[in-house]
Amino acid sequence: MIIKERVSKIPRKIIKKYREIEPATIGHIKNFGFMSCSLRPAFDDFKIVGPAVTVRIPSIDSTLCHKVIEVVEEGDVVVIDRCGDTTYACWGGVTTLAAKLQGAAGAIVDGAITDILEIREHTFPVYYRCISALTTKLLGIDGEINTTIQCGGVTVHPGDLIVGDINGVVVVSPDEVEYVLEEALRRQEREKELIRRLKGGELLPHITGVDKLINLKKT
Repeated sequence: MIIKERVSKIPRKIIKKYREIEPATIGHIKNFGFMSCSLRPAFDDFKIVGPAVTVRIPSIDSTLCHKVIEVVEEGDVVVIDRCGDTTYACWGGVTTLAAKLQGAAGAIVDGAITDILEIREHTFPVYYRCISALTTKLLGIDGEINTTIQCGGVTVHPGDLIVGDINGVVVVSPDEVEYVLEEALRRQEREKELIRRLKGGELLPHITGVDKLINLKKT
């Protein structure tokens, strides 16, 4: 087993500002880093923002899903690589409650979870691929904490910023967080002006300049 220390590279003030940003806004800026839309949220009304604490576990052994609870700090997001397994549920009601009591911001499981109703009762943000009654066991076979993993088709490094809501999850690396934040805030302000003009009676293609693009294609 590999258990490394928690990685912290992003200032808290920047993480706090990201709570104002929607993942879909980041989708106008970045083309990569977006987790598979096959990952679904346990419930709708939430936002998840925080640095990644990564976990990789083999199919039947969830020992490190318990161990990671003492690694996470307030605001962290537990990101779990299941190595392709979607049969055994490694996360459920107890791990959800334990993570919530530690102050974690949420969890992303690239595989199966269980106890979906309990998770919803705890109002703790969890993303997952599927639900299963067949659970992992505490076997102490193998696993990794805070190593580079794959989740939802995206490479996730410990300390990467996770931003998610009902529309999906995006991973932002520490070296791009400031640029993406500034651009996202600018775009969201610009969208407010676009909406104001739409309500004022202007047509969308006139505002966005689509007509000019179409005319260029005609020439």
